[in-house]
Amino acid sequence: MKKIIAIMILLFMFSACKMQTRAFSRLTGSALQLELPEDFAKPISFASGRKGEKDLFYWTKNNEMKVKTYTDYGILESAIVFVSSN
Repeated sequence: MKKIIAIMILLFMFSACKMQTRAFSRLTGSALQLELPEDFAKPISFASGRKGEKDLFYWTKNNEMKVKTYTDYGILESAIVFVSSN
């Protein structure tokens, strides 16, 4: 019974979540692929350090600076847009 529950949990995780983690990439041997935002023009920086988060800092097509935060499971992701106070 415990094995069946564990298998069901794993199947749910693989079907309901994006699995945007390098740990999964290491297990499968395939590269981690993150989708670039639709408004992406050119990168400024990329950082991973906080637990389960990766930040892409970039210029948008509208010439704005923006940060897109990716999470390990593709949920509760966020973005920051920098605006001028002028």
